[in-house]
Amino acid sequence: MLRKILAFKKLYIFSDLLAAAIVWTLFYIYRKVIIESYIFESPIPLQLGIKFLISIFLIPIFWLLIYYFTGYYNNIPRKTRLEDVVNTLIHSVIGVSLLFFIVILDDTIASYKTYYQSLFVLFLLQFFIVLAFRLLVTSAVIHQKIKGKIWFRTLFVGRAEMVFQLWKELNTKYIGHGHIVLGYIPVNNGENIEFSEMPELGTINDLHEIIIEQNIDDVIIVLNESDGNILKMVMKSINSSNVIVKVNPELYSLVKGNINISSLFQYPLIQINNYLLSPVQVAVKKAIDIFISIVGIVLSLPICVVLCILIKLTSKGSILYSHERIGRFGKPFYLYKFRSMYSNAEENGPQLATKNDIRITSIGKFMRRLRLDEIPNLINVLKGDMSLVGPRPERRFYIDQIVELTPEYKQLLKVKPGVTSWGQVKYGYAENVNEMIRRMRYDLLYIENISIYVDIQILARTIIIVFQGKGV
Repeated sequence: MLRKILAFKKLYIFSDLLAAAIVWTLFYIYRKVIIESYIFESPIPLQLGIKFLISIFLIPIFWLLIYYFTGYYNNIPRKTRLEDVVNTLIHSVIGVSLLFFIVILDDTIASYKTYYQSLFVLFLLQFFIVLAFRLLVTSAVIHQKIKGKIWFRTLFVGRAEMVFQLWKELNTKYIGHGHIVLGYIPVNNGENIEFSEMPELGTINDLHEIIIEQNIDDVIIVLNESDGNILKMVMKSINSSNVIVKVNPELYSLVKGNINISSLFQYPLIQINNYLLSPVQVAVKKAIDIFISIVGIVLSLPICVVLCILIKLTSKGSILYSHERIGRFGKPFYLYKFRSMYSNAEENGPQLATKNDIRITSIGKFMRRLRLDEIPNLINVLKGDMSLVGPRPERRFYIDQIVELTPEYKQLLKVKPGVTSWGQVKYGYAENVNEMIRRMRYDLLYIENISIYVDIQILARTIIIVFQGKGV
């Protein structure tokens, strides 16, 4: 199925590029044939010169960047026609507004009405042509879902009799819902209800592990309105998992402040919105991450060259150090840093660095004080493993110890780890598990109050700490 999803993603990208090229060609003709001919009171010959050729290459890329940063190409299998209409409307407003200031504002005009006409025509062309292409692709995706060629690995959690009733309703009234149910987890263990199409997979205590083992995409929770405590327990178990959570309408009063409204138009399930930031904020955060990382890498190149030479001259071993860390939703990745310790520093097993650690090299002490050893983290940011701001990534060895003492740590896995964090700013480096737990409290506060403004504050405070040499 992954290959099919990638194929549809490429199709969306291709259709958006083609639509953007068609729109800009028609708008270019409109400007030349209608607008300029009216202004100069004589027919203007249509010439598709070098300026047009450059623009027909750059404009589609401009639109593609808008679609990418607003997350349009995410969740391809879940797209709906209604979402296409809303997203295309938002994209058109944003993109046309930017093009007005970048391109149209320099046009020769007879009066300000010419601006309004140009904006109106470009908006109509962009909205309707792009939407037409997208609806064709989205219809194809929906058709594949109806045929059972695109599906979501689904786990039911709830009262057994309600689970089976809902499953029957989905299969009889909502053909093409896309759910392939692997099993269910009952919350009323006293009932012995057998259902051949849906095996019992375990208990609520096993929920997190089952989601990982079964590679679950969707969790559907089916409970009574009086089961508020059970709902909280279930949500707490799956908050750090990368799954879509849906509940039956009886739970509306318990989740009404945190739902995805688009799900109300599909079938009798309410999708819980588990995003900490709005799509616009996510796009802005991603843009800031990429921009600052590129600028940071370019500006730090001379420093990096000097550090590479000093690391190589002062101790044996590689210049860069990579280590497996745990990222968002528990996904492992390799973190890059400049090596600040002697080789084989952990030959006796994982060990956190301490203030006067004899394993740290002389140049390593200098780098860690100014946090220069973390410059290669920017590569992780560009790869998408990390963000500039977020809880510092830890190793599985320490996460298991922390979770055993403080299960709340799993909440940190809801966001990408960061180059810097509120915990790093307020607490600093941790030398043992207890200190890691204390630092975690600050990162939990960050997640509860996450915003672009808070990120900017943390980045500013980090810069101050670096210049003060308080990295350690």
